[in-house]
Amino acid sequence: MQNTTVAALLYEFLFEVNRKIDNDQEHADIYSFPDENGVLREAFSHEYMGNWEWPAGALEDVGVLKPIKSNSHFPGPYFHPVMTLDECATADFSQYETFDNYCVAMFSFEYLHSHFSYNLNKRSPRFLEAVVFKDDIFRTQDDGEVIFDNARFQEKVMAHWDAIDVRRILPRSGA
Repeated sequence: MQNTTVAALLYEFLFEVNRKIDNDQEHADIYSFPDENGVLREAFSHEYMGNWEWPAGALEDVGVLKPIKSNSHFPGPYFHPVMTLDECATADFSQYETFDNYCVAMFSFEYLHSHFSYNLNKRSPRFLEAVVFKDDIFRTQDDGEVIFDNARFQEKVMAHWDAIDVRRILPRSGA
């Protein structure tokens, strides 16, 4: 069994959150609110869509996203990233490297990916090296196209899903 790290998947989630924030700004759906110190922050909303709730929950569980109060008439909840992609790439998430957390993170990735049928070749610049080449759920075609192997996902992640009592990213006990 070959698994990528939880840290690599967290980076991908933050990359997608930043991309959504940029996309929201591009379409005038701009969400900026003051944080607890009055500093104006760009905000991310998962808009109660499960495909965004799972990755946002994972990022909140490890402290990468922080809730932010809104004064908007649009429903939240809203979050703001507390670290950049560069900081996320070098952050120590080793306390979260468990198979249960891997399954929750990969489920979140699959949910986000499958909902939008994202082209897996249009991910972060780190995606191939940090995720695809390290995890047997992904295959690379001769033409370079990245394929998500749903059968392998079912066998590896979903077969373990019922055994996970709390489906959140939790620190390893004793960490």
